[in-house]
Amino acid sequence: MSDIRHLMEYRRESGVVAFSETPSVNMAYKTLFDGDVEGAETRFRRILRDDPMDHEAMAGLAVCVAEGGGRFITAEKLARQAVRMEAKSAAGHIALGYVNLLGGRLEDGFRHLMKAKHLAPRDPRLAAGFAIYDRERPPVISDLSRLHPVNRALGGARSFVESPTQRMMGLGLFTVGIYVATNLLR
Repeated sequence: MSDIRHLMEYRRESGVVAFSETPSVNMAYKTLFDGDVEGAETRFRRILRDDPMDHEAMAGLAVCVAEGGGRFITAEKLARQAVRMEAKSAAGHIALGYVNLLGGRLEDGFRHLMKAKHLAPRDPRLAAGFAIYDRERPPVISDLSRLHPVNRALGGARSFVESPTQRMMGLGLFTVGIYVATNLLR
């Protein structure tokens, strides 16, 4: 089982679905998720030879280059090129986030994944990126195991606090609580 598929199962997300309208790109991603990084890279390069402006294939190639050989600079250039090809597509941002996370730049990787989530919230490729982010982010209490129940609970609370939507919801609930408390004390 590939590391990507294992991480997606860790996040309890659904399996591979259609990423592109092009069947050959879908097959290349399926090959990547099955763990054959070299085979997927070959497929993506073949697609790009036929259509050099295919941003989905360029993004997939960036992931293969980072995953296969650890060539993060080359992979980042390919992912940035995919973003330039189609700015409204999540594929390039997912690849850029994935490459940054694999390269150890967690904040940059998370920022690009959040941009991709804004563009395509149901894209299953996001699960692999967020799973890497979960794996690489240090535990809340460093002396305890990442799997310790206290670290798991605090990690969930940290994720809750880091989300702008959740913060606004918490602030709203806090405000309502203050309002109710002041009216009940009168």
